[in-house]
Amino acid sequence: MADRNIAAGDTLRKLFIEFNATAEDVGDIAVLQGTSGIVAAATDLVEGITLLNTDLTTISTDNHIFSGGSIIFEGATDDSFETTLTVTDPTADRTLTLPNATGTVSLIDATETLTNKTLTTPTLTSPVLNTGVSGTAVLDEDNMSSNSATQAATQQSIKAYIDNQTTAQDLDIAPDSGTTQSIDLDGATLTFSGGTQIGTSASGNTVTMAIASGVTTLSGTQTLTNKTFTSPTIDSFALGSSTISGLGIGANGIIIEGATADDYETTLNVQNPTQDNVITIPDATMTAITTATHASKSNHISRCIALG
Repeated sequence: MADRNIAAGDTLRKLFIEFNATAEDVGDIAVLQGTSGIVAAATDLVEGITLLNTDLTTISTDNHIFSGGSIIFEGATDDSFETTLTVTDPTADRTLTLPNATGTVSLIDATETLTNKTLTTPTLTSPVLNTGVSGTAVLDEDNMSSNSATQAATQQSIKAYIDNQTTAQDLDIAPDSGTTQSIDLDGATLTFSGGTQIGTSASGNTVTMAIASGVTTLSGTQTLTNKTFTSPTIDSFALGSSTISGLGIGANGIIIEGATADDYETTLNVQNPTQDNVITIPDATMTAITTATHASKSNHISRCIALG
């Protein structure tokens, strides 16, 4: 509505022109009466302005209740797209407070980047932490001196601590013979080397030491060659062909070397048995009677009688 002024020196014609022009400023009252909403009950321009002014004053100066439950914002462009601010039907009085700051509203389901936010006792499900983390709950201590159950150590401090501990530790090995060896766990290599008839192998974290087939075991069935037994205790054995300290036992009988190791031996032999025979040697010191010393049976008999 334009401002229309009549100065004290103006003519009546000027007054007439300005007065008639107010009809254009006000418009047709029928248009006002055909509207809906706040001014629908107005019967003239004054009532319409009064009704509208009352409601606008309430919106701008006091708490206003929007009965529809929504506020629609057109935006900068008057088109078919609007933003509607709505609320869930409340079951009690609720208050949403906008902070005294300039910013953008954050939404629950939107993918957003938050800056300078403090989360108190949050629950993070599968979080992805980029760049780095900081704060009083993150400690960068190479010696882990805090011994905290609620604070996290940085990757750098963990590495430094482990490196220091590993460098400071040695593995001492005391062998059966030789001097004690000290293996530096930070740089030295511990080698398991086999010996005669002993081999080593490794798989994963297991080192296996195995003996070759040529090594005699306690319970194994094996054939020994060129062995000397000093004062052995033999419970029972089967003799095939062997020599024990000048005593040869084989298919040709029992061969006794005697006190002198030479080309002459004494052989005890038996005829091929046709039944099980037992020869008992008495518990006494004696000299055996042979056909070499007594050539005839009568000589044997007389000799036996003489010996009692």
